[in-house]
Parts: sequence; C-alpha cells; structure tokens
Amino acid sequence: MIRFQLLGPIEVTRNGQHLAIGGSKIQTVLAILLLSRDRVVSDAVVSDLLWQHDLPSTSNAQIQTYVSRLRNQLGPQVELVRRRGGYLLHAPEAWVDVDEFEQLAAAGQAALAESRYADAAQALRAAEELWRGHALVGATEYLTDIEQPRLEELRLTVGEALMTAELALGNHQQVVSELTAMVSRHPLRENVRGLSMLALYRCGRQAEALATYDACRRHLAEELGIDPGDELKALRQAVLEQDPALAAPAAADSGVRPAADAPAELPPAVPDFVGRQRPLERLTAVLRAPAATAAVVGLTGTGKTALALQAAHAVREAYPDGQLYVNLAGSTDTPREPAAVLASLLRSLQVPDHEQPTDPAERARLFRQLAGARRILVVLDDAADELQLRMLLPGGLAGVLITSQNRLLALEGAVRVRLGPLAPAAARTLLATSADPLLTARLLEATGRLPLALRVLGSRLAAHPELPVTRLAARLAADPFGQLRIGDLDVEARIEAAYRKLTAHQQRALRLLSMGLHDPFSVWHAAVLLDAPLDATQELLDELSVLHLAEPTGRGVGRLDLHTIHPLVRAYALGRAFTQEAPQERGAALERIHQGHRLWSPAA
Repeated sequence: MIRFQLLGPIEVTRNGQHLAIGGSKIQTVLAILLLSRDRVVSDAVVSDLLWQHDLPSTSNAQIQTYVSRLRNQLGPQVELVRRRGGYLLHAPEAWVDVDEFEQLAAAGQAALAESRYADAAQALRAAEELWRGHALVGATEYLTDIEQPRLEELRLTVGEALMTAELALGNHQQVVSELTAMVSRHPLRENVRGLSMLALYRCGRQAEALATYDACRRHLAEELGIDPGDELKALRQAVLEQDPALAAPAAADSGVRPAADAPAELPPAVPDFVGRQRPLERLTAVLRAPAATAAVVGLTGTGKTALALQAAHAVREAYPDGQLYVNLAGSTDTPREPAAVLASLLRSLQVPDHEQPTDPAERARLFRQLAGARRILVVLDDAADELQLRMLLPGGLAGVLITSQNRLLALEGAVRVRLGPLAPAAARTLLATSADPLLTARLLEATGRLPLALRVLGSRLAAHPELPVTRLAARLAADPFGQLRIGDLDVEARIEAAYRKLTAHQQRALRLLSMGLHDPFSVWHAAVLLDAPLDATQELLDELSVLHLAEPTGRGVGRLDLHTIHPLVRAYALGRAFTQEAPQERGAALERIHQGHRLWSPAA
C-alpha cells in the first residue's frame, strides 16, 4: 500500500518503506496533484506554484521531468496522466492523510451535531493526531502560502469541536491545559477563549476564567481596537454569577446508542471457545479505539475466525451503528472479487443495487463515505491478501477486523495478532477427553495442537463414546488425515488449499523440506537440502512463511535463522513427496543433507 502524508513534512511510504521524493520542486508537484486528486491541474497553475514571478523559459519541460521522476518512484499504484494541458493523479488505493483528516473531521462534526459526544471526541481526536507539525513542509512557499492557512483553519475548527465534545463529556480536568495552550497559539480566537474559560470554571478556577476574559479584552483592543463579542461577554457574566447552567454535566451522553436500523451481521461466537485469552484481550483493547484495524493471521485451522468473532461480539457496544460481516473466501481457489464484496456491503448499508456506482473505485469511495462516518465494525473473514483488502477498508470512525492465512505484511496501520498451536492445557480442554494423560499427549503431539484437528477428534470422541482412545490414537498414527475429517471439517482439505496457493517451485521446496529436515532447521540446512544458494533459500523460506507453511522461530548457532513446519503440514507435504518426487530425486536430496551434516552443522 502507498501512503502520502502532507500534514507535516511531505512523506511517502510504500509497503512500510520510506520513499525519498526528490527536492522541494518535486515534492511541490506531488502535493499539488494529491490535493487535486482525480482533477486536471493545468501547467499554468503548477508553474505558478513552483516559480510564481520567476518563471523559467523551460518551465513546462521541467514539470514534465518532475512528473516523470514521480512516475518512476511511485510505481504502478499511482497513475500520473497528461491530459488537456495539465496533469492528473489517479490513485484509488492510496491512503492520503488529508483525505483521512477531512473524513474524520466530517464524521466528528456530524456526531457532535447529533449530541453523540463520545463518537465525536474519538473521531476528532483521531483527526487531530494525523498532524505532525505544519502542513506541507518541504513544498515551495507559493503553495504553502495558499494551502497552509486553509488546512490550519480546518485543524483549528477540529480542535474547537474536539474541546466542545470533551467538555460535554465532563472531561474538563483532562483538557484544561490543552485549552490553555490553544489560547496561547490563537489569542484572537474568541471561541477558544470561551472554551478555556468554561474548563477553568468547571475546575474550580473562577478567577483564572475571568482573567482569561480580561486578557482577551485587552488583546482585542490593542490589536484590533474592538471589544469581545456578545457571546463571550455573556459567558463572563455567567462566570461572575456562578450560573448553575455552567456546571459540568452530571452524566454526559456517551453517544453509544444502537441505531434502529443498524446492521447486525456477526455469526454466532463459538460456544466452547477456549484458550487465546491474551490475544483476545489485545484484540478487544485495539478495537475499542477509534478507526482501529486489526488482523488475526496464522496457519489454516488455528482458530482465527473463532477468535475474531469472540472479539467482535465482545466489543459490540463500542460499535452502536452496527457490525458487518463478509467471508472473502481467500483460502479457496476462487476468492471473492472486491467489487462484488463492496456491492454486498453497500446493500447492508441500505444502498440498493440500482443506486450503486458501476465503477469499483467509485463504489469503494461511496462505501468509505457511508461506513467511515459511522461507528461501525467491519469483519473481513478469510482475506486472500492485501490486494483483495485495499478497496474494502472504510477508514473514518469505522473499525476493521480481518482474518487471513496471509501474514498481510504490506497492510499498513494494522495491529497483527498471530495464532499458532494452542497451549497444552487449552488443547486438552478442547479435546474434551478424560483419557490417560500419556494417551492424550500422543493425540496432542499427532495433531500439533492445531485447534481444527482437536475439534475434529473431540467430535469423534463425543459421537462414539464407546471408542477407546487407544484405538483412536492408533488410527490417527496409521491414517492421520482420514481421522481428521468429519462433516465439513477436513484438515487435509484446508492444508491442500493453502498448498495450492504456492508456485510449483515453492511446492517442491516444501515437499523436500518436510522429507529431509527435522524441526527446527536452519536456512543453511535448507540450502544444502535444496541445493540452492543461501540468499535464495532464505527468500524461499520467507515466501513459505507468508502462508505460515514454514514458521521462523529465532536464530541458532552462527546466527542463522531457524524455521519449523507444523506436523500436519509436514505430513501432508511428505505424502506429496512420495507421490510426486522420483526416488532418485528423494535419494539425492537426502544424500546432500547427510553430507552436509558431516561437513558442518551450525544449527543448535
């Protein structure tokens, strides 16, 4: 994902990596086009904002050079198009802090107008936190002279609205110093003075509230030759008289009221949810904050959806405008198209098909406008990758909870919670057997404590209470995947679906690694087994780890990365190795690793 930040020094990041965008002129061109995104900006306007009266004779050629450099640096996610004597920037999947700020500001102002003070404060605080200093630092003075005042005025308006919401919530103690600082920065702003007076009065500082008014009166007289307005005068009189109307609200309206037509699409939570207490606590803490994005990632069958739904139900009260749920089918051979998902989401928000834009980018924009203005939770279950998700992220007030087998490393701004095997105690609880501890330990070892596998075994034991655990353990050892299949729960099918996502080269590597190495194994051992260079092997292991088919587990002797493969993934890949690898290929790989062990074994 590419991110543009203009509310401070002009910065660009792509997939988490900072991009160095030229000097002041190139940064100015980028800022001009971003601020007029999807609109043509003429050469004359760009020239004026770059040079104004000191226009060089080669201005158009220089602008063309700047745009060409930007194209090369920004990549295919950003289209810079020459059109009608100017340039147009089109980047529907880009994140721009100015857009996010304006969306949060609008949502916060709307919530404030409806007396939903908690929602307003959350949105407006999130908008304020996007600022990193003065806007457009790095651009020419000609651009900043025009755009900075507009953006700074918007910021100040947001700040005033935020303080209004906080005072309505009874948070005068928390914001009084913040308001004092605002008065220092904006001494002529009567509304800020009034808010500061009210906060001081509610903190029991009546004299300071009156002194704030007197300072304002003197400042206005000296600077402008005028008196304070009627509203500020009335507030001063109310402070003098200790008007009861100025008292802090006894029980401020939190704004958390379920809307009458709020969608409630969450599937039921798993009734026998066990373990995962720490990740559950982390998820719920993240999702109670405004504009939160959280992703639960891990190997297939680790219980990502179960955890996500548990968390989503736990934070429902924080999302009074509703909860949306979509299964993206990312782990299947036919993941859902974002445009179709957007149509479904818009229908849930009461937009019928005939009123929806046909263009996917416009459909995504409409979804952001509608969902981003509400305190709504969007659960995107089983995402294939970041590309599938880009257009589905609402921004604004909305929260997002994602599950995926993919690590989603390029999804910026998301808090990731990675799931692995269950802890032994939780695994025994899920298995729900009173068998001998040694037999239970054998079952846990055979399943690698994978929640899906344990659930299948537990279902078998519940359906056949007469079945001795010893016999089940023997069957599991002889035919693991045959025993890990019941109804629509099929461990082998899940692993096979993940395996099919790999390239042929990656599949072969997984087969050989499962056959020739024990856990944990070093990248050096893997390179010897695969007969490949160390760097190429590390890259291959990184690719396998994206779908959690090989997991990094730290470093061993020689500071070489160590990896593990889940026992059930290993069993599946081993079966594939014996059907797809020729005997001589298997023998050659094993011989290489045998010789490698004799020469040097850096892994601990």
